Formats: sequence, C-alpha cells, structure tokens
Amino acid sequence: MKATEHPHIAEVRREIVYDGGRWRHMLVVVTDLSLDPAAPDHDAKALNDVIQAVANSAIENQSGYHGIVVRNP
Repeated sequence: MKATEHPHIAEVRREIVYDGGRWRHMLVVVTDLSLDPAAPDHDAKALNDVIQAVANSAIENQSGYHGIVVRNP
C-alpha cells in the first residue's frame, strides 16, 4: 500500500492476526494523537480524520484488509 501522508500518522503497516480460527489482515496505524476519550487532549475529530485518511488510501489502492487498528508509539 502506498504511504498515507498525514501530520498525525507516524507509521502504517500490515499485520496478520490469527483470530477466531482464521487469519485476518489488519492495517496498523501509529499516531501521536491521544486514544483515551477521557484525556484532556483527546481530539475525536482529528483521530477520525486519521482513520478516514488510511481507509480512503486503502480503498484507492484497492487493498484488501479486514480492519484498522490505531495505536500509540
């Protein structure tokens, strides 16, 4: 997949996870944004923008993934 450029994306990589008796291809997005909704610096809109940017890139590249996982470094 082509790199997704976004100011809050540090890395996007693919992981293969064995879950419920089957293999799943996941996109892992590493971001500097807070993932804790209770944190004072949590920005739900910015986090949604990151997820949408990655999803749109995957669709544009016709990449087949089962889901997106967002993590902090």
